[in-house]
Amino acid sequence: MKRALPFTAVLALAFGLAACGSPSSSTPSDLPPAAEEGRQLSKNNGCAGCHGSNFGGGVGPTWQGLSGSSVSLANGEKVLADRAYLIESIKNPNAKRVAGFSSAMPAVSLTDDEISKIVDFIETLK
Repeated sequence: MKRALPFTAVLALAFGLAACGSPSSSTPSDLPPAAEEGRQLSKNNGCAGCHGSNFGGGVGPTWQGLSGSSVSLANGEKVLADRAYLIESIKNPNAKRVAGFSSAMPAVSLTDDEISKIVDFIETLK
């Protein structure tokens, strides 16, 4: 008798596999120290599980080319993805939800310094 995995188990497996992916050619290999720390923090805190193994998007929006771009929000507004927006989006992910993404980002327990380093990393993803 075959048993099907519950949907939540399949979803958890998919997120886990996505988080284990190797960096792609779009992920810089020679990062400044703070950005490299941000890459490691992103990897260790499961960010790739939703934002994609190469941070090209998935359940959550892409990080590639995000910094400095115009972002359409669920409420119809457009905002500039500058450093302040990126920090706010990590600290309070539901403040300005990106259009087309209905899943809520979980709250994170990162320090301001750790968030700053993750943003340093995001800024390198052109």
